[in-house]
Amino acid sequence: MQRYLLIIALFLTFSACNHTKHKNVTVIPNAVFLKETNDSSKTTKQILDKFLESVLQLAQTDTTNYFYGEDSIEDDKVFRQILIGKFIDKKKIIATEINIKDTIINFYLLESGNWKRIGSEKTNIFIYRINFDDLDGDNRNEIITSTSPNMNGNTWQEVYYFSKKTNTINYAGSFSTDYIVKKDKKQIEETYEGSWYMDNSKTLYEWRQEKLVPIKQIILAHDVPVSYESKLTFEYYENHTNEIEGLKLKFKEPYDDDNKKQKLLWDNFFGEEK
Repeated sequence: MQRYLLIIALFLTFSACNHTKHKNVTVIPNAVFLKETNDSSKTTKQILDKFLESVLQLAQTDTTNYFYGEDSIEDDKVFRQILIGKFIDKKKIIATEINIKDTIINFYLLESGNWKRIGSEKTNIFIYRINFDDLDGDNRNEIITSTSPNMNGNTWQEVYYFSKKTNTINYAGSFSTDYIVKKDKKQIEETYEGSWYMDNSKTLYEWRQEKLVPIKQIILAHDVPVSYESKLTFEYYENHTNEIEGLKLKFKEPYDDDNKKQKLLWDNFFGEEK
């Protein structure tokens, strides 16, 4: 009887050792991941599946925004960019795929051991970088893609939002370089003062129904064709809807440097004395 019990104990010990060895996954390096990403013979699904065990291993210890990929696209020969990580809320494992040629961004969620596509959007900009930041104060990051800086250092951003209601990621809005995030108000204040030939503007955005909605805007618009002698028009817009394209012109008039009303509206557009 004792011998029989000893055999059972040894069998259980052997099985436990084998089980531990099986779970001890060797993490595949990021360099290999980047090489696979640039292999046009591999589909994104094949790549995500191949690195699944490594992702699960990294998810237990890695505290960075993403485990695999690079957050910028600097090589003109790259046709696809993939990032994998916990960049929404440190819980969900998400993958982003940017198809550079087709200007499409796809989003995948790792759920019950399988990759599920939870969003796909046509991009309106040539993406250079991807960042993750909480823009609305809910302690969850939005996905922010941006262009490379132009000659004046200006960039344009597009925002993608993870919806807890639908478990999807969708396009939420866009803004340009100079902005201030007001999380307590769920607003973003954007000021654009770029090249001399571009229209200067100020726009106030507000989060409404999971979208970054422009609720008012002021523009110093150039006459067309634009030249150094072009006159400017002072234009004011408001949006009383929850739609991104809802801005409506309220009034416009010739711009005058000596017009105190125009100066006051421009300087105090965001409700703070400048």
